[in-house]
Amino acid sequence: MMKVALRVFPLAVFATALLCPAVEAAEPVATAETNWEDVTVDVMTVSRKGNVLTVKFAAVNNGAEKQQIAFGFKGNDVCYAVDEESGTKYYVLTDEEGNPVASAKDWMPNSTAGINREIEPGKSLRVWMKLPAPPPEISTISLFLNETDPIEDVPITDK
Repeated sequence: MMKVALRVFPLAVFATALLCPAVEAAEPVATAETNWEDVTVDVMTVSRKGNVLTVKFAAVNNGAEKQQIAFGFKGNDVCYAVDEESGTKYYVLTDEEGNPVASAKDWMPNSTAGINREIEPGKSLRVWMKLPAPPPEISTISLFLNETDPIEDVPITDK
């Protein structure tokens, strides 16, 4: 009985590999330089589902030294999006307790909640945030993330 199980397992793994090909890493839809030395921001996706816009991005340390980065979600100096057509500014959503609906929250100076982390050389930190969605006819958005230039005309994917 044991021999049969051992012979079936490798066949099951082989069949699974054939049926489930590896997923290629997604390319960013936009990249921006930052004020942090050797750190860039890759915007991976901006998707709209109903009334919510989800922005996923990564801070990438391309240098040889550890870097401290910070993205604010609530309070002073926070990340937001702008619909350039109407000039509407969209801030990170909050839950019923007033917490930002975003990646893990650290408290920073000036009562700001966000992410305040170190990134090792050659590593990245994945971040997400949820904002109110612009109207369906809006197909691009501009992102204003801490310590970057505006990231303009980022395409919105509808789900």
